[in-house]
Amino acid sequence: MRLLTFRRMGLLFACALALTVAFRGNALGASQPGGDRTVRVVTISQDGLEFGSHDLLEPTLERLNRAGSFHPDIACLPELFSNRAPEEVQGVVTERLAGWAREHSSYVIYGLKTKQGGLVYNSAILLDRKGQVIGQYNKAHPTEGEMKERVTPGEDVLPPVFTTDFGVIGIQICFDVNWRDGWRHLKEQGAKIVFWPSAYPAGRQIPALALTNQIYVVSAVEGGAAHIYDITGEPLAASGRYQEWAGAVLPLGKRLFEVDYNAPKVQEIQKKYGARVEVTWYHDSDWVTVASLDPNLRTEDLIKDYGLTPLDDYIARSTKEQDQARAEAERKVQAAK
Repeated sequence: MRLLTFRRMGLLFACALALTVAFRGNALGASQPGGDRTVRVVTISQDGLEFGSHDLLEPTLERLNRAGSFHPDIACLPELFSNRAPEEVQGVVTERLAGWAREHSSYVIYGLKTKQGGLVYNSAILLDRKGQVIGQYNKAHPTEGEMKERVTPGEDVLPPVFTTDFGVIGIQICFDVNWRDGWRHLKEQGAKIVFWPSAYPAGRQIPALALTNQIYVVSAVEGGAAHIYDITGEPLAASGRYQEWAGAVLPLGKRLFEVDYNAPKVQEIQKKYGARVEVTWYHDSDWVTVASLDPNLRTEDLIKDYGLTPLDDYIARSTKEQDQARAEAERKVQAAK
């Protein structure tokens, strides 16, 4: 009888251990076969650091080290954060951040003034979890002041996207905020998150771009607060007086819906799936968002199973019907002449 009890205890322990490992893997952004990904994101503000001629590599890394407690899948530093002279991509800054990426098994995006073929660019570099450079975006829209200092505009007016192990992301830099086509292009190319290293917060424009394109936007700034914005433009997290970094867990499958035709269906989803889904009602806008928090459940499957219509599809469908009705009305007018 005692042997049987020990066996049962062993089985219970093994099951508990498996569940613990599975939960920790999900929490840290590990593989989630069959379902949507949740991504742990960290962003840094340099607010309060002294610029001028100071080298800010180490002071900023101190802040990044503190943010490591969040166990991010990806971290973002501000535009030209080190305040150093132009250097090759494979230089001191990249070497220091590559070590951090390896130590924390985290992707890193950081601003760097790069030297390439005799030209200088304002760049954002992407490192993978092993500290390898896997992407570079050169600021397409430098300011007039930057260009007077011989910073060259990047060739990619429509920015590239980058593929990570959790999904597709995009990058824009500071003054790029004023050219909407680049943001729209990133959305159309499948980016779920756009990272925006910058010198300033652009507090009205960034949430507006998040909502307009229904993407998460992560700002990392030299001055002011760094933010993480939801696909609705709502702030999810911000740095401030007591913490120079912000962190948030982003369910990448999240979709936005008009309540028309969808509200009762979303209520059914809430009732059936409970804590396995995140449902947020925006009562003043007649909107609702739905996201799966279950590694074995896809938001797109919920959309299909319950016949939900995402807001973008609803607008496209309404526009098509309006165009058809307008054309029919024109035919009637012409026939009556």
